[in-house]
Amino acid sequence: MDFVTALDRGSLGGLARLCAPGATWWVDTGPDRRGGDPAVSPGGSGRFPLHGLMRMDDKLALMRSLGPKAFPTGCRQIPRRVIAGTDVCVIEVEGHGLHASGLEYANRYAFVFDVDAAGAIVSVREYLDTIHAQHVVGAGAPVPRTTLDHVPGPGGQRPGSRAEELALALWPALARGDVDAFAALFDAGATWWTDSGRDRERGRLHRTGDITANGPFHGTVAIADKLTAMRARIASGAYASAAVTVTPHRWVADDTLVAIEASGDATLGGGPQQENRYQNRYLWVVDTAPDGIAQVREYCDTLHIADLMGYDAEVGA
Repeated sequence: MDFVTALDRGSLGGLARLCAPGATWWVDTGPDRRGGDPAVSPGGSGRFPLHGLMRMDDKLALMRSLGPKAFPTGCRQIPRRVIAGTDVCVIEVEGHGLHASGLEYANRYAFVFDVDAAGAIVSVREYLDTIHAQHVVGAGAPVPRTTLDHVPGPGGQRPGSRAEELALALWPALARGDVDAFAALFDAGATWWTDSGRDRERGRLHRTGDITANGPFHGTVAIADKLTAMRARIASGAYASAAVTVTPHRWVADDTLVAIEASGDATLGGGPQQENRYQNRYLWVVDTAPDGIAQVREYCDTLHIADLMGYDAEVGA
């Protein structure tokens, strides 16, 4: 939480003091899937704000040079929820600031912090709405499309609680395209949230979205509506594969909340495989209840979805 407080205050020195030597900061990279893969591109993509893996010293130096010009009145960071483990912590945050261009920056993030035995931060991974970040901070500059040749494998964790077992059971059902088995894991009043690209109001966490009108960038919708849209997409032949294979790499649980870092892989229908490879990276926050999953919040690379699935990232509503 000290990191978010220092970021809110614009204290880059405070951020530096919280980090171990050699610490890194990662942000996803839109259509450039190779640039966001640390194993393939350990030096990142070279583009800001969608930079992939970056040394913390370099990130803070860049923020020091750009920040006062980009956000003359600062950029507030408001923490919403915390999921804490022994050496990892996930914090959901909302950022608000007026960019020098006159555009409002109102992103929603899930920060994942790894800490060492002394409590110093060794890595920050920032999952956010990349459409919005690129539009406001990246000035809409084009990002090339690249594809990964490999599918990342699963991590070595085992579920240690009912909440973890329930959250992890979603992904085998989805990979099979078995929407009925997927649906059975939710309670009747469950909701699903995904951020909303250019339309920032629609993605506010306590508003009701509309998946029929707005497709994948829908904000908070009833699980029944989400399931209807999933069934329609699978039935339409949108996937050459059964559906999206989501591979969890690691997770942290805190009571009923489970945060899962994962990658998704699917081949879309209608063209050559390498040109239609969906390869997203996610942070899922799954809120479980006695009768099943009560809420899913999906932080992912929205610009990759827009680019690959044919949605117009420039549409504001």
